[in-house]
Amino acid sequence: MSNWKDVILSYYQVLQIAVAISKAFTKIKKAFPKEYDVTEIKENLSSGELHFGDKIKTIGTFSEYLPFIDPKFILTKTPFQLSLPRTARLQAISDVYCGALFKLEQRDAFAKEVMPIFYGIDSKVLEHYTGEMLELQCQIIQVPAQYRDIINQNSYFTFEKEKGLSIPFGLKVLAVEPYGLVDSFKINAWLIGNLNPAPQFNSGSLCDTCSNYFAYMQIDPITSLLKYGCTQYDREGKFDEDFWRDSEEFSTLEKQGKPYVVFPEVFRHFEVFYPFVDIFDETQKNRSKNVLLGAIEENMERMFKNDPNLQEDVTYPKEFILEVDFQFDQLNKLTSQTFDSSNVPKWQCPQWVPDPKKIKEDTTENEKAKTRFKLKKAF
Repeated sequence: MSNWKDVILSYYQVLQIAVAISKAFTKIKKAFPKEYDVTEIKENLSSGELHFGDKIKTIGTFSEYLPFIDPKFILTKTPFQLSLPRTARLQAISDVYCGALFKLEQRDAFAKEVMPIFYGIDSKVLEHYTGEMLELQCQIIQVPAQYRDIINQNSYFTFEKEKGLSIPFGLKVLAVEPYGLVDSFKINAWLIGNLNPAPQFNSGSLCDTCSNYFAYMQIDPITSLLKYGCTQYDREGKFDEDFWRDSEEFSTLEKQGKPYVVFPEVFRHFEVFYPFVDIFDETQKNRSKNVLLGAIEENMERMFKNDPNLQEDVTYPKEFILEVDFQFDQLNKLTSQTFDSSNVPKWQCPQWVPDPKKIKEDTTENEKAKTRFKLKKAF
């Protein structure tokens, strides 16, 4: 009998040891959370492996420039569906910063596979830079209330709780460690503004059949003066050939990485857009800054005064103001910086050749233009 009791006691001792080991292993799992890739987080939320409030570890490429800002928050009107995101670095809102985490080795801020990350004004994330690969200890949270209206509900960070009810989520950063650095990382540089009161086309000077026409110009390099298109242009040819061709051309500029200025509401609002700027390349960074600043400091006024078609077809207010409404970097604004005017392509006809007689005539014409209108700048 005693032998039988010894066997039972021995069995329970082994069982207790097994339970203790299991509990210890569970604690270790909780102390060292499983590592997830950016693209795996939503999948595991949907499957039930992950839940709101869970703490996880993830590794990815960090960007201060967000690709998921809702254009409606920034752009008043766009001629075409945007093919590139308006990447923007934002100030903290209610002491909370928002960043973007991409898959490891990502080299631009344009991928849809991205997760918003949130961190406070005392977080060590602020010591790190766009293009760094980081190892993050995070907690899965809903997108903070102050960011919900300005962030698109990208499918990679939207959890469908039930039909018709989607919850945008992100990661609250608890701890961060450097992991590596990519050798190139591209963003888009841009700004938007308005002219108030705006110069107006005379009746009959442009298409009067609708209000969907727009004006644009490729600006680096300059290929021509302003061109015009329509967001409702008909591929069957109901518009004249120039309107159709120029509308088509504008739709390709972003895809080809060509900087441009566009007036989606001629000439009330404008956007100056410089795509594919490598933030690790000082030459590219300076070039984009010079082109954007040159646009609002010099070229906008030069265009209105020197384009002969605008002189004939546009009615100018005696005085109007150029204002910048938003620019891609809210932490280090372009409008607070200086620029090299000698390194800015002038908005003038690329076939223009200096002619002393013509220069004198242009000077006289410019003096007349000064009496016709005055453009002020308010940044």
